[in-house]
Amino acid sequence: MEIFANLRVILKQTSGMKLFIHFFLVSILSFSIIPASAKFYFQPQEQDTTIDMLDDLGVFFSGCDTVANQAKTTLIMKNGKTVSLENIFRSEGDDLSGIGKQYGLKDLDGDGTKELVLFNYTGGAHCCDELYVFKYVSPGKYRYAVKTFAGDVNITPQNEFVYHFYEQYGYFFTCFACGYEDSSDTAPLPVHSILLRYDKGRLKVIPGDTELKNTINDNLGKLREQPYQKVTGGDDIDFDNGLRKEFALNLAVYYFSFGKNINSTKAVFDKYYTFPDAKEVWKEFREILKGIESDNDF
Repeated sequence: MEIFANLRVILKQTSGMKLFIHFFLVSILSFSIIPASAKFYFQPQEQDTTIDMLDDLGVFFSGCDTVANQAKTTLIMKNGKTVSLENIFRSEGDDLSGIGKQYGLKDLDGDGTKELVLFNYTGGAHCCDELYVFKYVSPGKYRYAVKTFAGDVNITPQNEFVYHFYEQYGYFFTCFACGYEDSSDTAPLPVHSILLRYDKGRLKVIPGDTELKNTINDNLGKLREQPYQKVTGGDDIDFDNGLRKEFALNLAVYYFSFGKNINSTKAVFDKYYTFPDAKEVWKEFREILKGIESDNDF
């Protein structure tokens, strides 16, 4: 079902189009086209975390050192071009031409040298936050090191990057604000994000442990027992109750936390997602996963 992957691409276009798509899908489709039998759980506080993200990043940047002279601070971009820190936010069409921009100097890996960290929010509906880390080259000069994209990223007091998968899988066979609902005492535990650590110019995923693996398997086992809800897709957009998204979030965490092994991730998917549309759901999951890997440096 290519429509869900296409929505992800649309979100990266103009802010006007993003706002249109957001309000159309959430306000119209969620209530008019979805079958009456579908049960939804709207999670604005969990999934739409932009405000919380900006607040948390504000705390991080408040603890950073300032840049003494923006005009004389040179950045070497990923493509090799150079631009001053003063001008990098001014160029229309540049990666850093959005809103909510912040930057500061912070030693992220404890090696005694401060990295230059830049934040940019592109604007629009649910999309997209960007974090850039530039490593020190010489006084007043920094070189592109890594970037995160559309992860509602927060940075902890331990300088760990918390990357969430809500943005990327927001429209995975359901509306962005919709999520799987289970209010029982045995409900699946939330497994929707990974931890990243910057080290010597690279972002590395903090590996998962046995407890995380057991939690994911337990979650997927519970999701497997839920009733199957068919979605039609195509021109007649039809959303489920968030069950497929919950599968995807758990599987994305599994993939990145345990070695980025697509074969073992597929084996876990095959074990637990036993519904008739498994082939189609896996294809969509894999396409979005490729996009995450392409857009991010981890």
